Amino acid sequence: MRSASKTTTLKVATAAAVLMVILALIGVGLTMANSSISATYWISMVPIYGLLCVATAWYRSVPGAGAGPSLVLRQVFHWLGIGGALGLDFLFRTLGEETDIAAGLNALLLLALGCYLAGVHLERLFIVVGLLLTLILFVVAKVQEYLWLVLVMGAVAIVAIIALNRVLARVRSHPGGSGSSG
Repeated sequence: MRSASKTTTLKVATAAAVLMVILALIGVGLTMANSSISATYWISMVPIYGLLCVATAWYRSVPGAGAGPSLVLRQVFHWLGIGGALGLDFLFRTLGEETDIAAGLNALLLLALGCYLAGVHLERLFIVVGLLLTLILFVVAKVQEYLWLVLVMGAVAIVAIIALNRVLARVRSHPGGSGSSG
């Protein structure tokens, strides 16, 4: 019976970890798209991540395992702390102190930290999730950096095309006025 409960706990933790990563990737997509619902999405991830960790703690607190309800309670308080920090961060966003994208990236950082610490105190697999979320954050931040450069280059290309069209229009409207002597 003991090994079956460990197998169940591992399956629950694995399913929770996979779901956390999928939900984070959806959030990254929303944040990168500058979606108006990205702030709501990230805030809603805290209770979802918390419930996934609480479910893992619940399965881990098998009678006789020594963990008991305190493990579940610790996860509840753990994720309430992450939720409070995320709520403050989004309060700063509404006050105009940071952009939506920055708030989304901060939310991803807080979720990564929350998962990492849940891994330290609950299930080691969540350490991997926390590190993966941190890697996703790094990649998104770098892509965001390069997207800015691409946007600048795109704007320069648009200005160059408009300028070239105007120059060509002037040349076409004044045929022979360029002083070419054949």
